[in-house]
Amino acid sequence: MDSPTARMKVKMKKLIAGALVVCVTVVLVAVAIIRHVNHKQDVAWCHDHGYANYATKDSFCVGAGGKLIKVGFSARPNIP
Repeated sequence: MDSPTARMKVKMKKLIAGALVVCVTVVLVAVAIIRHVNHKQDVAWCHDHGYANYATKDSFCVGAGGKLIKVGFSARPNIP
């Protein structure tokens, strides 16, 4: 028969595996949320700078005629 220590080791392995699954899930959800928020910020930047078509997921705005503009670098100078 199984000794109490062998059963305890099996329980511990299952506990560690479960905790690892939970940690990986938390990290993946956090990364997805961060990417979503960053994309929303890029979209807002594009709209604020007059590129209202759409923003790509790799941080570019699509201007008139399909011209790509990198988020954060305006092709037009800000003249006060």
